[in-house]
Amino acid sequence: MFAIRLCPGIIVTALLAAGCQQRPSAFVSKGDKFQVQFGGEPKVVEKTVGGLRSVVYSVVTTDGARTVAATELPLKGDEPAELIPRYLDSAKGDMIRAAGGKAVSETNITLVGKYPGRDFSVRVTEPKPGVLRARIYLVGTRLYQVTVLGTDSYAASDESTAFLDSFQLIE
Repeated sequence: MFAIRLCPGIIVTALLAAGCQQRPSAFVSKGDKFQVQFGGEPKVVEKTVGGLRSVVYSVVTTDGARTVAATELPLKGDEPAELIPRYLDSAKGDMIRAAGGKAVSETNITLVGKYPGRDFSVRVTEPKPGVLRARIYLVGTRLYQVTVLGTDSYAASDESTAFLDSFQLIE
């Protein structure tokens, strides 16, 4: 589980960084096999921490940020089904701790009817009060973290919901 804990710090750092204004656009990552409606061209940061490759895609505004992180986990890809919820819960807990917040909602979800995930919201107090909304999915050996962090109105906006809803896998 230690390996999963390395990624949330990268995400929170990217979410809290200052950035550019949003412009409508669709984004496709062929390398990480997803597409999402960011509302602007994302900044892409690739890191290897503790032997784990993680790529963070983010669009940051003055009110908040939209981010997708794709991390290759040291899994075989054929883990027993009963272990998957533990991996997801560990990743979720690490994100909540990294954000320094408190969970206010949580739901089990699936992506395309077969990949397990978690949908949760976190009340954040520092560096500014706000909300972290996150959906995380485990797809084979890859952990996707799709997040919105910002003011209450930013996190609750139709645009932020559309971003979270737009995440899709591609081949």
